[in-house]
Amino acid sequence: EFDGVVREILADISHPRAQKGFSPRETAMFVFSIKRPLFSAIRDAYGKDPSVMAEQMWSMTELLDSLGLYTTEAYLKSREEVIRRQQEDMLDLSTPVVKLWEGILALPLIGTLDSARTQVVMESLLEAIVQTNSRVAIIDITGVPTVDTVVAQHLLKTVTAARLMGADCIISGVRPQIAQTIVHLGINLLDVTTKATLSDAFGLAMQRAGFSFVRADK
Repeated sequence: EFDGVVREILADISHPRAQKGFSPRETAMFVFSIKRPLFSAIRDAYGKDPSVMAEQMWSMTELLDSLGLYTTEAYLKSREEVIRRQQEDMLDLSTPVVKLWEGILALPLIGTLDSARTQVVMESLLEAIVQTNSRVAIIDITGVPTVDTVVAQHLLKTVTAARLMGADCIISGVRPQIAQTIVHLGINLLDVTTKATLSDAFGLAMQRAGFSFVRADK
């Protein structure tokens, strides 16, 4: 029970230090700093019996080393939690869904798509489709450096999920080099409408959403 209380106290010490940017060494030194006064107390109490004093010092060394290691482990776990939350916040910020027009959404993607980010992308897009009752969603990959088989699969998953929610999808930003890569890899995007630019995709989206424009006289 005493050991559990001590560990809880050390965890409470390590957590805020991890959030404030202290290093693992600085956090562990908090525990090791009490070695000197403890050893002095043991020497004063058992100095007349060297064998007992050595035994007590060895036991205390083992205890403090164990607590120091636990403090470091608690620090690392807290630090990992901070990093994980920061990564989640960055994912949320990097996948904004924009309402371009009534019934038309755009999801501009920047950077590489992996499994974790694809999940966030799908959740953000599906939530926006439901909230806005949109009929068309444009997924813009202008900011995606390259499209390989894995990225294409993630895109297809997102398109499929949006379709299940009743929204048609258009992928824009398909540059010549990406088109060549898709053909070279044999990736099947035949069922997905693609456009070279976001403006082309927006024009098509307006048509599919039932809007038409009349050019104003100059």
